[in-house]
Amino acid sequence: MNGLPSLDEFEQILAEDPETHGVSDYVYDFIQNTVAESRDIYLDKIELEKLKLEISQLKYANSVLLQRLGTYCRSNYASLPDEILLAIFRNVLPPSWLLDGTKSMLPYPQDISSVDLRMKLSILAVCKSWNRAGTELLYERVTLRRITQLPVFVRVLEGRKGLGALVKHVSIDCFVPRGYSRLHERETKQILRLCSNLLHVGFSPLSWIPELPCPLPTSSCSIISLEYSPCMLYSVILPSLLHLSQTLESSTFTLPAAYDEGHPLLNFPRLEYLCPTVTSKSVVSEWLAPNLRRLWVSGFPHINLPVFEKLLHTYGPTVTSLDIHSIESQEWLDLCPLLEHLSVATSLPSLTHPRVRFINICIYQSPPFHTLEFLRDNFHALLECRLLHPGITMNAAPDIRQKTYSGAEGRVADLLEFTEPTSVNGGAFLRNDISDDYVPDLDDNDGGSDGSEYVLDEDDDGSDASDSGDAASCITVSEDGGHLDDEFYMQEDWEIGHNKALAIFD
Repeated sequence: MNGLPSLDEFEQILAEDPETHGVSDYVYDFIQNTVAESRDIYLDKIELEKLKLEISQLKYANSVLLQRLGTYCRSNYASLPDEILLAIFRNVLPPSWLLDGTKSMLPYPQDISSVDLRMKLSILAVCKSWNRAGTELLYERVTLRRITQLPVFVRVLEGRKGLGALVKHVSIDCFVPRGYSRLHERETKQILRLCSNLLHVGFSPLSWIPELPCPLPTSSCSIISLEYSPCMLYSVILPSLLHLSQTLESSTFTLPAAYDEGHPLLNFPRLEYLCPTVTSKSVVSEWLAPNLRRLWVSGFPHINLPVFEKLLHTYGPTVTSLDIHSIESQEWLDLCPLLEHLSVATSLPSLTHPRVRFINICIYQSPPFHTLEFLRDNFHALLECRLLHPGITMNAAPDIRQKTYSGAEGRVADLLEFTEPTSVNGGAFLRNDISDDYVPDLDDNDGGSDGSEYVLDEDDDGSDASDSGDAASCITVSEDGGHLDDEFYMQEDWEIGHNKALAIFD
């Protein structure tokens, strides 16, 4: 109490003359200040109780909201087994027959592969249980569109135990510039070694330079599907076909213009799907494929009718599904007595078949009604006719009963140690989880971005300072039309190393 005498001073005042020192004034001031202080303490106590009550109410409301949010986000979906989640997610993501038909070099925003990647990254960011299933989906199909992505992918597989077992489908669609052939061969071998359950391997670059060799590894025991674009020479892919001929179930390649003397007779006892690309110079060799069920011939029949006829004559007796640009005559259908599924890119002429049940027609506009009536009259077993827009990016239309490869089972990869407690479904909401969620960095460019610029060091031997995925960056043309090999490449036998390739991507 400010301004009041102490107890000793007060007793001393009382002992003296009261009238001289004004005892009544001191007593009055003392009582007045004491009452005021007591009132302030009482009001503060009341205010404190109100604040405690308000805090308690807010905590209760917050707890209710947390439980509601946790129930809303988690519900029973987060506790579903991984097998159920995978089945649901696979029906949500773009189908494989759409992804297989996309061969763009850059991750355009509307590219179906980019959409597929963004959806998978979104699944990873939901919660712990979805992350497990999403990790398997993310690494199940991998497409490498740039040469510098190969060493990065190898680094990821070597650094994260268990991821290699998840990879089932790899497409290496990158252009191989001069000086990158050894890197391409070495890293491809590493990918095949680390992916023990690999089922499909595709080499579908959109660009190719004849002077660049692209040897392809053939050592694998699980691959049952091979895909090669027309840019790949037949002589380059022949060793792989020979090595995997006894296990292949699906194969895509371009028929060559000629075969070397002593070309072996290829026997594919388990081959069910064959997709040959026919050019005007292609010739056919009679390969053995007794169990072939689906034949998709890429190319226009009018450019090489003998090849189309020989393909149907050789493999037609066992084919149940045929994808072809057009049927030129009734004899072509007669060569396929077991045919049930027919896909064409033009309207069907006056043809008939007793066993065809499904027809796909790629057409920009719906055909007139009488055309559909004609199909029903000529194809008595017809159950369904699908009209497909030619702009759909696909290799071939999906089967009505599409088969999925049942390869070796791969275990789910371990979660990464990174956690993010501030995520929407963080640990505060996931009461049943031991640890928080893994939220991947959505800015990570490993999925197919252009990467950052790479500045050559002073001790760099090569002169490749541009984007390795661009074909124009590795050829320099002089004013007179000649190639400036000596100016662009410092050394004739220059080859990029593993670390330099990683530096370009990073």
